[in-house]
Amino acid sequence: MDQLAQEYPLKVTYMSYYLRPDIPPEGHIRKLKAGEKAGDPLTGHIGDVADAAGLIMRRARITPNTRMAFEASEYAKDMGCFEDFHRACYRALWEDGLDLGQLSVLQQLGEKVGLDSQEMKSVLNTSQYTAQTKKQYEEAISMGINGIPSFIIDGYFFSGAQPYETFKRVVEMMKGYKRSRLA
Repeated sequence: MDQLAQEYPLKVTYMSYYLRPDIPPEGHIRKLKAGEKAGDPLTGHIGDVADAAGLIMRRARITPNTRMAFEASEYAKDMGCFEDFHRACYRALWEDGLDLGQLSVLQQLGEKVGLDSQEMKSVLNTSQYTAQTKKQYEEAISMGINGIPSFIIDGYFFSGAQPYETFKRVVEMMKGYKRSRLA
């Protein structure tokens, strides 16, 4: 997104989406296929797209409940460091295999990007952002979104891991039609 935003006047809006709202608060241990183990690089389409984008994506041992991570992300938005926090969460999950459903993990990630970990804990314990993240999820559902990542550029919807060229092509199609908005 950074490269695309440098080339085009985009307003990027990040919103929460509970891909697996049924995950219990303690998370869910992943069942790996024969021959797979936690920490192995992802394969298939997602692995290929990640490689092409220069991203590391390894099989995590746990699927976390993301409610608290989304609420921490909203706190990070309000504190002006969402993108750094978002990247730290990505690395923690996909590179390091950490459980983003753990408050202590989120506090450590927040500290790394300049957030006050005790204030974050207080905010999360009071559920200050629960209604906001739930509203974002419900809005996504009402728009027909049923997977992540999902993107909307001037009403053009697409979902799933995509190469940079796809984003550029969509923005170019919309250029001159309307001011582009990526959500």
